[in-house]
Amino acid sequence: MSDRVLLIDLGNSRMSWAFYSQGEIQTAKSCSTMAEILREVEAQWRHISPVPVYIANVAGSELQQVLLRWFETHWHATPVVLRSQHLAHGVTNAYQRPEELGVDRWLALIGARTMSWLPVCVVDCGSAVTIDVMDAGGMHQGGIIIPGYEMMLSSLKRGTAIPEFQDPVGSLDLLGKSTAGCIHTGCVNSIAAIIDRVMQSGSRLQRLFITGGNAAMIIPRLEHPSRLAPDLVFRGMVQYVRDGEKQDDAKQ
Repeated sequence: MSDRVLLIDLGNSRMSWAFYSQGEIQTAKSCSTMAEILREVEAQWRHISPVPVYIANVAGSELQQVLLRWFETHWHATPVVLRSQHLAHGVTNAYQRPEELGVDRWLALIGARTMSWLPVCVVDCGSAVTIDVMDAGGMHQGGIIIPGYEMMLSSLKRGTAIPEFQDPVGSLDLLGKSTAGCIHTGCVNSIAAIIDRVMQSGSRLQRLFITGGNAAMIIPRLEHPSRLAPDLVFRGMVQYVRDGEKQDDAKQ
């Protein structure tokens, strides 16, 4: 394994990346728009020595192809693009068609497996909220997908005559005392409630790991103890880095 590896997570609304070196995942960085991503790529990677690159992509093919061309042109390298599998690194996929499970969810499950061997619920509070359950044997039990916080807000703004408003922050009240406050608490408590419902579902879940950009907003609303785990996807990617030679079917 190389002494230094670049890990890239292409999400629905953001690109995050981190270097893995000397057994540690370095602090992740992120950006959003295509123009910002291209500027960051040039600024961050143009003048460093090439290293192996691993990509997890749920953002579609356009950005992936842009990055692949960049690495081929500037680093003369072909990144490894990871995909979901039926079985890898102690985790078994519940989907009949394993490739249909978002690779970010797959890698987060593998990452959670490195943190606990107990039955676990893995939540990603991003553009969409994904909830996945895994038993003590590493068997994925299935999951739930609902709109994320911003998507809920956008839907309400688009589908009603509610005027534009500033999203309130900081309040933990269940009941809002303004239209904006009611919308805010409705959205965050809807997300928290379904997470708690899963934790109460009788699956004997003993760990709750939460990642994603809105995780810190949701955690205070939960009835169940949880652990913020912002690097779950990168933890999963590291398992492929460590066993890369043994995981040839991870490439596409």
